[in-house]
Amino acid sequence: MLSYLSVKLRELASFNRSQQKAITYKRAINYFPSQSLSPKAKNPLTISQRMPLLPQLINIEAQKLSGCVKTESSRFKSRSAMLLYKGQVIASVYGSKKNPQQLFGPEAYTMILNELGSVHVDLSSYILQDEVVLSAASMFHGQVFNPKESGSAVAALSECLDYIDSFAGPASIAVVDKDGNAVCLLYVFGHGVLGINSLNSLVSEKDINSLWQYLKKHPESQIMANSIIADNVSVLGLTFSLMGHNRKHSAPASVCDPEVANLVAKYSFKPTDRAPGVQVDRFISTTDKIAKKPKVALGYATSYEIHHTC
Repeated sequence: MLSYLSVKLRELASFNRSQQKAITYKRAINYFPSQSLSPKAKNPLTISQRMPLLPQLINIEAQKLSGCVKTESSRFKSRSAMLLYKGQVIASVYGSKKNPQQLFGPEAYTMILNELGSVHVDLSSYILQDEVVLSAASMFHGQVFNPKESGSAVAALSECLDYIDSFAGPASIAVVDKDGNAVCLLYVFGHGVLGINSLNSLVSEKDINSLWQYLKKHPESQIMANSIIADNVSVLGLTFSLMGHNRKHSAPASVCDPEVANLVAKYSFKPTDRAPGVQVDRFISTTDKIAKKPKVALGYATSYEIHHTC
């Protein structure tokens, strides 16, 4: 998991604790897949800060979109990111200078929601393939695999790839330099590399050969892998709703989650009752026939507001 990676970095690195905290804060959201891995999609994952947040979250959950959301705010001095798997939150992290430690899971998501709709937050959201999301989520929920080969970074990476290929599931591989800084993250599914998230200019996100070349020049680099069970029921058990509640994953998936449908009904947009009409004749003398002919047309405007129904 991502928090476990920070622990491993402390074991691998030889710098003091204050330096570790600074790097963890700056790099945490960069451990998530970058937008360069986002494919072209008919249903883009977009969140607008100019629109009410709740209907947008309901829409994302109803469409079962997978992707990534990142935020950064100079006002709140915070950074955050979350992974969405089929409309559910499967991983989230929140960090700020006010809090010395990173927050994860529902606790982090609560903080993200508090800031998500603010105009003082820079927000990016994009679609990702389900396989990429699961591979990235393995840093949070997966089991850590440390290769036995420690003398050669190239051999260690090969051992990790063979390990992932043996169970043909989603996994991620972290490459760390001698100073404990993350060089890149590989997102792997079975025997195929889905993409590279590079945190070092010497490694290209478009060419895996650049990684092999880097490891040859930096044999002291450390490698670790995280794998996750690809069973759909098990994976869904790791997620929670964008509405902040847990789902009952034992029931078959429906087109729209019942709890989401209840929210839609609860916070539906309904027209208010028309204002009662006013008899113009009540205020005009019956003898004044000219005044009884209004020169301005009368009409009634219908307003809309949110009704809370029990």
